[in-house]
Amino acid sequence: MFASFTKSLISAFTPSSTPSSSSTKTTTTTTTIAPKRPPAKKTITTTLASLQSTHKLILFYGSQTGTAEDLASRTANEVYAKFGVEAVVADFEDYDMSDLITFSQNLDDGEEAGKVVIGFYLATYGEGEPTDNAADFYEWFMDGHGKGEDDDIEDIDDEIASEKQGTGINYIVFGLGNKTYEHYNSMGRRIARRLDSIGAKRVGAIGEGDDDGSMEDDFLAWKPKIIEALGTFYGVKDLGGKASRGLAHVPLFNVSIESSITDKAVFHGELSADHKPRRFQNGPGGEDKRQFVEISTKKRILYDAKNPLFSKIKTSYQLFGESSDEIKVSGTTITAGTPEHYAYAADGSVLKIQRQCVHVEFDISNTGIRYETGDHVGIYGSNSVAHVEELAKLLGLDDSGLDEIVKLKANTANRLSTMAKMPFPNPCSVRTALTHYLTINAPIKQHHLELIAKFASDETEKTAIYKLVDDRNLYVERVETPQKNLAEILRDFPSVKLPLDVLLGEILGPIVVRYYSISSSSKKEPQTVSITAVAVRYALPQKQLLHPDAPAHISFKEGLVTSYVCRLTEGKSGFVAPEIDASESYPSVPFNTHVPIFIRTSSFRLPRDASAPIIMIGPGTGVAPFRAFIQERVHVAASGLSKKPVGSTWLFYGCRHPDQDHLYKNELAQLLATAAAFDDEKKFDLRVHNAFSRVPGQPRQYVQNIVEAIGGEVYELLDKRRGYLYLCGDAKNMAADVNALLLKLAQTCGGKTEDEAKRWVKTLKTSGKFQEDVW
Repeated sequence: MFASFTKSLISAFTPSSTPSSSSTKTTTTTTTIAPKRPPAKKTITTTLASLQSTHKLILFYGSQTGTAEDLASRTANEVYAKFGVEAVVADFEDYDMSDLITFSQNLDDGEEAGKVVIGFYLATYGEGEPTDNAADFYEWFMDGHGKGEDDDIEDIDDEIASEKQGTGINYIVFGLGNKTYEHYNSMGRRIARRLDSIGAKRVGAIGEGDDDGSMEDDFLAWKPKIIEALGTFYGVKDLGGKASRGLAHVPLFNVSIESSITDKAVFHGELSADHKPRRFQNGPGGEDKRQFVEISTKKRILYDAKNPLFSKIKTSYQLFGESSDEIKVSGTTITAGTPEHYAYAADGSVLKIQRQCVHVEFDISNTGIRYETGDHVGIYGSNSVAHVEELAKLLGLDDSGLDEIVKLKANTANRLSTMAKMPFPNPCSVRTALTHYLTINAPIKQHHLELIAKFASDETEKTAIYKLVDDRNLYVERVETPQKNLAEILRDFPSVKLPLDVLLGEILGPIVVRYYSISSSSKKEPQTVSITAVAVRYALPQKQLLHPDAPAHISFKEGLVTSYVCRLTEGKSGFVAPEIDASESYPSVPFNTHVPIFIRTSSFRLPRDASAPIIMIGPGTGVAPFRAFIQERVHVAASGLSKKPVGSTWLFYGCRHPDQDHLYKNELAQLLATAAAFDDEKKFDLRVHNAFSRVPGQPRQYVQNIVEAIGGEVYELLDKRRGYLYLCGDAKNMAADVNALLLKLAQTCGGKTEDEAKRWVKTLKTSGKFQEDVW
């Protein structure tokens, strides 16, 4: 199950001085390598000194999925192209941000702070929180304020505010958020208000993107305005828009073929902050007991987004897989698709898409990793062998080309190369890059088509691509809505021949981590982390871009990580592990059984007092954390870990059909039976209320319907018995409906006015008695 917002893989290769809370102590090792010290933080002052143009721009990004970084990069490129103003795109995590309020005092003689603009591209994550890479900056700059309901930013009484230390700052802001969340775009809004309150000067309007609508459209509506505002601020003229189309592209990276490099220096899919291959044979808890080679008995290793654990899958099984979604297709050709896929089938004019959900358990024994019930696990997925081979064929790469070892190096001929981050660990084979590091099935972005057009040898194709670049509505209709990926673009425009340096370094983005709610209890299963993942599968009609009047065909789409874990569960990964050389101390990672994971701490927590009553609402895979909650409460009662009786524990769970997709049906029945069999001292009120929405002959029921059916009891437990409410699932529909229902119950069952009901719900949230894990 996805938790909201995710962290970019690009940042996974940037060393950080901020450690994770998860760590491990090693008992055996083969080699000791002293850990490297984190590099010194950069400063705004030194970065400005490295830029040659009179006017300068530094754009900082707070990004969980890489979108904020991408938007900042696009702004920087356009500002340089139009005005010749040098721009740097910067990660908050790489900088000593205290320099923000002093850099204007450190400028060389003759420079003016007025020629410098600082940009903030800030995604709001979770319930009004900064992204991981912006968390330290946010905590410092906001002096601990600006969290949850705390919006008293103008009243912060600290040295920065009292001395108006922001008077040398000129800034722009673009916020990224989702209107289905309560604290929409709070990061961008709060930072802007804080900057204003300390005397900074804003350039242009604040931009806000809504991911529930179209982040891209919102950004494209704001970008021309901010470009114009920057031009006015700098006092410079536009140097021209499309003039660069006739110029040869200067790649950001150069790619070299490494034919003589030793295998121990080659990456096969490993992820590590210090860019060292980390390989083991049997994984944590395996027979071999060998751990990562750079760990010593005296050092601890931290597993996080920059350094995930390759955990062995202990067990995995299918929770359901016999039902299908059926789509009636008219006027569209149903084909097997490329590549063929067992999950899709055509029956006349009906397309059937298999529904599938798996339970996967990861081994964290002998690693020192700890988690708390309610935490999230981050997982890095991999592309399917079939999709990699399909793209390779369209790129003109045979097996020998795919298996060539390549190394990327910043191209000094490109002015941005000195600031560019390595997009993935290398040297590695092209096959490894396309399989484990780069996302190959994401829709091609409009600005990438501008670059792709340069490599079309056919003028008709080049003109058609530029038309997509220049016409936003056409791009949305023909590329964004059908989610055409690179392979589909290359199929439509066969004259496009992308060089490796452009393909690997600029067109394809990094695979980003996906987060899942952990569905196991840390008290009952401390050595195991489990997830409940439903396969994301759907189909979209596609038109041939050069011949849009030709009959459309169906293109099959799937989620990266969910399809990855489904393939692993079924033993269909197709991955071949590198051969193991027994003489080396670097045995290879078997990627068909080990998955890169790490723990992300969540605030979604059971009450410390086990006697407190709780209500859990989680349809579909929203039941994942509640499986863990119920496991834990039954375990606590059975083992006597609580001196008080365990409080009432009610689960409201919904699915389509009791015999098709009822997750953990037998397990929940067993937990109910176990709780019912406790003696009076241990017995507690455990209930599971089910709602089924697709049972023939019966009215559709959803979780909010069965909550309302016993609304009086629900209100009493929350209000009179001081209970806790937990909600997990879809933010836009189900969560919104439940929130509306709570207001209704407060009025009908509690006799409150509308305003009193709103205050009651708000108090539940601010006191931690109403917690949401929604997406």
